[in-house]
Amino acid sequence: MTELVVKPWQVPGKERLYVNKAGVRGDSVAWLDCRTGVVTVDVPEFEAPALARVEAWCRTSGRHVPPRTVRRRGAGRGASRGEQHRPVPPRIPFLPPLCAEDDLARNRPGAGLESLVREGEERYGRLVRLAARLSRQRLGDSSTLRGLEGERFVGARLEPLRAAGWKVLHGVPLPSGSDIDHLVIGPPGVFTVNSKHHPGATVWVGDKVVKVNRNGYPYVENSEFEASRTARLLTEWCGFEVPVHPVIAVVGARRITLGATPPVTVVDAERIADVLPTHPPALPPNRVDQVFTVARHRYVWAQSDRRNRKPR
Repeated sequence: MTELVVKPWQVPGKERLYVNKAGVRGDSVAWLDCRTGVVTVDVPEFEAPALARVEAWCRTSGRHVPPRTVRRRGAGRGASRGEQHRPVPPRIPFLPPLCAEDDLARNRPGAGLESLVREGEERYGRLVRLAARLSRQRLGDSSTLRGLEGERFVGARLEPLRAAGWKVLHGVPLPSGSDIDHLVIGPPGVFTVNSKHHPGATVWVGDKVVKVNRNGYPYVENSEFEASRTARLLTEWCGFEVPVHPVIAVVGARRITLGATPPVTVVDAERIADVLPTHPPALPPNRVDQVFTVARHRYVWAQSDRRNRKPR
């Protein structure tokens, strides 16, 4: 069987991946237009292995530019349009090149709430804002400010995981206007971390509800939904199953009591960097990198459609 090799090629305005026969001559059998996703097959008998090499390159290079249409060069004039251009069902959606403004890896902890706080500050007069700045106080809703403080606390506690090769994202925006507080990617898979700041409170965790000072909150249900939505989205965009674990990180509580075994991980935020690595490994290092390449792209999360919305 003839060995095939891939060779990227790029000039201003064009970017291609050639699939060539191995050897000195290296005749081309097919090539991918990386900008359009069209594969042109020059030698029909090599179509299947050439497409396999193209898809393998797309997966391992982190480019995520899968072949979407196959064009056979030299097809007879009598061939129908459908025979000349056969759509290939995409295994991975097309992901545009990553630009700085779409790179979620640049977000700081609490990025979403920080924007809300700044919008709220604009409602105050200039003198009030100046006085607050001089006194080093933030203006705005107390619950929002408390949430911002909690997300920053959790973000700082997640930092040690980076040294172990884990990937951490903050403030992942969703079309609904909400966000995922923290997205942590490592050998066990992906963790959707929901920060809950309850200074001095007594927290009781059941299998369906979390009570804070005896007041019930649907934290468990919301965290489960967030994780399942994330799993569907990342699995679709990565082309392989991505395990996602829901986590509730409680900040500042006086006591946390587990009254049952909930379907989510509830942890004191102080210990989160120690708890997450105790989950069994599920992803090899190359797939951790692939998931991160997809998850850091704002475009991916903007494509979340109605199927991923929480039922009412």
